[in-house]
Amino acid sequence: MKPPLNDRFSKDASIDEIMRSMDENGYAVVEDVLPHATVDALLEEMTPWIDATPFGPDAFAGQRTKRTGSLVARSATARELIVHPLIKGIAGQVLASSTEFQLSQTQLISAHPGSVAQKPHKDELVWDFFPFAPDHHVMCQFFWALTDFTEENGATRVAPGSDGTDPAEITEKDTIPVEMRKGSVFVFNGKVVHGGGTNHSDHVRQGLITSYCSGWVRQEENQYLVAPPDVARTFSEDVLRMIGYQQGCFAMGYAGDIEEPMDVLFGRTSATPIVPSQATRGAANERARLWSEDVVQRTV
Repeated sequence: MKPPLNDRFSKDASIDEIMRSMDENGYAVVEDVLPHATVDALLEEMTPWIDATPFGPDAFAGQRTKRTGSLVARSATARELIVHPLIKGIAGQVLASSTEFQLSQTQLISAHPGSVAQKPHKDELVWDFFPFAPDHHVMCQFFWALTDFTEENGATRVAPGSDGTDPAEITEKDTIPVEMRKGSVFVFNGKVVHGGGTNHSDHVRQGLITSYCSGWVRQEENQYLVAPPDVARTFSEDVLRMIGYQQGCFAMGYAGDIEEPMDVLFGRTSATPIVPSQATRGAANERARLWSEDVVQRTV
């Protein structure tokens, strides 16, 4: 199956160009985004953790695949990567129906020789298989190639334009392998059908998933255990906001006496707590903005 539109872009492509493929194909490949030195630094930082990670328990996780998490705490390079401008640009567009978005998961995947193909699936199934509206996106993912991805070594297979298709209807002939060079990234939404391929090579294929979700759904990886307060305080505020130390939307994620989570984290005192009508003034949802205006008019 060929994608309806061009699905490959240079690292200098505009967000608008990339979004045309995201809208029509459900995914895009942006080539050679990360220098090899950046990829090598990340792998060096993570090698002890990868070595200690067991293989998966079943065919979906991969019984010849290691899935290593907690990269926000374990890798300085990963912390820089999760706030990469390309991520902010694309995820901000895909998740534009939500007031804020946040990091959902980091997972370094090491698919060893003999790792078998996954069952075709949509990644938004992580939210209890809830049937989100076809035009409402709550997830945007970035799969960074830490080695070359080839059909032989099990590159992810994707079914172009399958956002509205039941994964049970997808066969291998409906998919294409996402082949890409080390340092490139496969960007895809939570609805497009895909799955890891079989690694027929003699080499380990490695990639890093950085997944993002709407600010009002639960993160797939518990970032507050990955980076508890004593660790989180060492991070930049940009990283902290991305991992969830912010209000996800009106009344979601506050701390203390209805205070901003960042203020509570650093022991800062605010003159006033969060004001609901202000918290909804910049909402993505028009209904929320109208609600805000009404509350302001009622406030004396």
